[in-house]
Amino acid sequence: MQQLVKLCLLTGLLTGCLYEKHFNPPKTPVRNQWTVSDKHIQQIDAQETPYLAWWRDFNDPTLNRLIEQGVQNNTSLNMSRGHIEEAEGELKKIRYQWIPTLDMVTGYSRNPATGFPGVLAVLIPNYTMNFFHQMKEHKRAKYTLAQVKAEDDALKLTIISQLSAAYFVYLAELERKKLLDRLEQDLVLYAKIADKVYKGGLSSEIEQQELFSEASVIQGELEVAERNIVISRNAVRYLLNQNPGEVKTEAHFLRLKNHKIIPGSLPLTVLKNRPDLQMAENELRASFEGIGLAASELLPTIQLDLIGGQAAGDSRYAWPRQKVYFNDQLFKMPLIKMSALGEIGKAKGLNKVSYYHYVDVLQKALRDTTNALADHDRYTNKLARTIKAQQHLAKAYILNYRLYKSGLQSYVSILNSKIALDKINIQLNQDKLQQLLSVVRLYQELAGGYKV
Repeated sequence: MQQLVKLCLLTGLLTGCLYEKHFNPPKTPVRNQWTVSDKHIQQIDAQETPYLAWWRDFNDPTLNRLIEQGVQNNTSLNMSRGHIEEAEGELKKIRYQWIPTLDMVTGYSRNPATGFPGVLAVLIPNYTMNFFHQMKEHKRAKYTLAQVKAEDDALKLTIISQLSAAYFVYLAELERKKLLDRLEQDLVLYAKIADKVYKGGLSSEIEQQELFSEASVIQGELEVAERNIVISRNAVRYLLNQNPGEVKTEAHFLRLKNHKIIPGSLPLTVLKNRPDLQMAENELRASFEGIGLAASELLPTIQLDLIGGQAAGDSRYAWPRQKVYFNDQLFKMPLIKMSALGEIGKAKGLNKVSYYHYVDVLQKALRDTTNALADHDRYTNKLARTIKAQQHLAKAYILNYRLYKSGLQSYVSILNSKIALDKINIQLNQDKLQQLLSVVRLYQELAGGYKV
């Protein structure tokens, strides 16, 4: 009998080895150099970007507080942490399957297979194990847990970026509202002066009508700015798991500045740091182990039982005093189980899906990071040019004002210069917002800050 058991175990072991394969990650060629250049970042290969709290470089206590609260209180992140606990529990359950079970049975039985025990009280330890199934299930659960943790990191990265972007939009719209108010007041003042000139018979009515029309357009833009303020502050509060309301801050948008140069990273480093790629890789590894898990249904199962205790015997209702002890040593080998072939085919299909999902995530990561580098470079250049244009118009306004004070220039000329300055200030505000949003997006694509 022992020889037969050993032979069956050896057969199962050899059969299992046929299904044991090693995971080979996809070999996708990646050129370790970006196809675009960003002259406004450090030309280094920063390895520790995930540990970089880049938002603190703006020296804005409100932004720091919002991100700290968001990481702690965001509903999606808290759900993600629940998924991590679930995956950890699944892995713990699989680990504990290596430990035999122990049951206690008391009652009455007339089962002839157990010798008509009558009243009985017994302990039944049991150990049922398909070793290859257990190993594959353990590996898959381990990779699933790693996938869920990477998903949590990716979500944290997204929350940090969304909070920063919503806060910057909120500040920008507050500033834009002030600038639009100023422009609207200057246009109305200019229109009133033009109306007086018209009534004095010194000009036509055309100019004042055009100015009032332009002022009405600006009033419409003010409505849009008010709407954007509400939406952006509610976006901030939603990410903090708070009801709609105010966002208190003392920051001024035009003074907001990133005081450090963004550290660059090479493509391979970015791919290694990105949680979305880590998530896709662990999903692929888990699906690969799923193939072996499905194949393990064709492999043998060992069952060891022991029943020990006391029974009354002869189907009697009496206090159990007779000792009971017997055990089973069973070896179950599936001979015909065609459904397992379908499970193997299904697992292979899921693995193929995971493979191409990994390749797609990798290509998107390279595309999005390249686009973010281009955005940051171009929007930073555009902001610098708008700042120059604003400086020229500000200087022109000062010169016109001096001429007016000297009596060499009319007040209308000052208003024209002031309106031009108002318009360039609005454009500067918009360009600064675009540049700040490009900073946020670049840090997100470089996987910055999610491990802080």
